[in-house]
Amino acid sequence: MAESSSGFGQTSPGFGQSSPGLGQPNRRLAAVMFLDMVGYSAMMSKDEGRALACVGELEKLLRAEVPKFGGRVVKFMGDGSMAEFPTALSSVRCSQSILEAVESNNAWVPAAQRYGVRIGLHLGELVDRDDDIFSNAVNVAARIQPLADPGGIAMSSFIYSQIESQLKLDGTYLPPQKLKNIPEKMRIFLVNPVGGKPTGRTIREHRDLATRIAIGAGLLVLAVWLAYWFFGRHS
Repeated sequence: MAESSSGFGQTSPGFGQSSPGLGQPNRRLAAVMFLDMVGYSAMMSKDEGRALACVGELEKLLRAEVPKFGGRVVKFMGDGSMAEFPTALSSVRCSQSILEAVESNNAWVPAAQRYGVRIGLHLGELVDRDDDIFSNAVNVAARIQPLADPGGIAMSSFIYSQIESQLKLDGTYLPPQKLKNIPEKMRIFLVNPVGGKPTGRTIREHRDLATRIAIGAGLLVLAVWLAYWFFGRHS
């Protein structure tokens, strides 16, 4: 999970709930993007001025890119942000454009001045309150974002199923994920990072777990067979 002094990537108070107020809330279907700067806390500890400059550069990039795809930046949260889009396709295309812009910028600056981001996307019903958005869809998008590799995208199957016939994405599905405070397991599609090979952090974690489970099951079967063979011969 990305480091963040602001707690971005965790559900803020009120996410997933409707704020108190009178009248019927405005509900609509939309795509939610959570974006987080990778390694912000470590950057702050080494060079606070540069870390703040990177945040400023990222905010400027998001204010320019998100509206190009019909989206709206809902809020900035320290080293991260939340935005909404009218369609799944527009959210993915904007995510790709942002990641490409970050990668392009990193190619021209010294290593110490580079930064990366990871993005989480989900599609669901949103509720408007005082220029903010709330709902379980916001919760889910926030929980999905930390699963992405630096420079990559993690999206729910709700997003991927809408765009898989329109965009060719290099990536893979994770095993169904149990996200914090989300009752049902979610299918998450990981898009490979821009400008490099995937680290496969999350995929490797699951494969390692699956390998350990398989080895354990194999040892259990072997133990049962040996016990049967030993006691069968001596009965």
